[in-house]
Amino acid sequence: MTKIISFINLKGGVGKTTTTVNIAATLADDGYNVLVIDLDPQTNATVSLIDQEEWQKCHDDGQTLYHLFNDMLKGNDDFDINEAILTDVGNVEGLDLLPSSIHLVEIQDDIPDMDNKAYVSHVDVLGNIIESIKERYDFILIDCPPNLGAITLNGISISDYYIVPTVPDILSKIGISLILNRIRSFKRRKHSCKIELAGIIFTKVDYRTNLHKSTMRELRSGDYVDDVFECEFPQRISVAEAPVDSKPFITSPTARRKPDYHETKGIISSLTKEFLLRTGEI
Repeated sequence: MTKIISFINLKGGVGKTTTTVNIAATLADDGYNVLVIDLDPQTNATVSLIDQEEWQKCHDDGQTLYHLFNDMLKGNDDFDINEAILTDVGNVEGLDLLPSSIHLVEIQDDIPDMDNKAYVSHVDVLGNIIESIKERYDFILIDCPPNLGAITLNGISISDYYIVPTVPDILSKIGISLILNRIRSFKRRKHSCKIELAGIIFTKVDYRTNLHKSTMRELRSGDYVDDVFECEFPQRISVAEAPVDSKPFITSPTARRKPDYHETKGIISSLTKEFLLRTGEI
């Protein structure tokens, strides 16, 4: 059965996309069929897996998530999920992508108005369109925008689990609490939504700072004692530079040239194994 997991944080720059893309790539490398859905108009997951030329072709062909939502707003029927999905992206067999577009920004505020003119709720657009293809995949990983607006709710609505990647700093506690409360509120209103928290991943960890160390200790011993991943994603230049090649870390030529490549690959592998445990796969 396909498992759908959303990666969510209300703050940008916390390694959300890096975590999503690299867990997805490692899952595919381990033999799972994986689809990454890039719901974020910043398109970071998209450009981490395909180059600008390939993205431009998707846009020109009308096959990005912008075109999906825009078709629903305008009553068009040009978007085709089978054409939109790009296969074996990032030089990883079994890793597919449903690309985003910066043009989503232009229409994101209009999406809630869809309820007045379409036969489908504005939070069900994504769920309806992937219904015909989701059984192809073992996992669908959704990179959500840094907000809980209409686009993000499309991801939450269909997800079995969500993961909160977070930098362990002073704002972590507030942000995590806000996300959990908002999702609980959404579930109370949409009874078909069964999403559960799979865990919180500390990202961009700098072990030299007392702030990071003390924040991790506090969150691990407080309200989130059972929710925090044991594995952490430390700050690594090699991971940050991998998207230069439009590839995830494991297939990036730039990353492979770094002295910490094998150590970092091991960290991502451990994170992925814990991901599988927390989503009930193993």
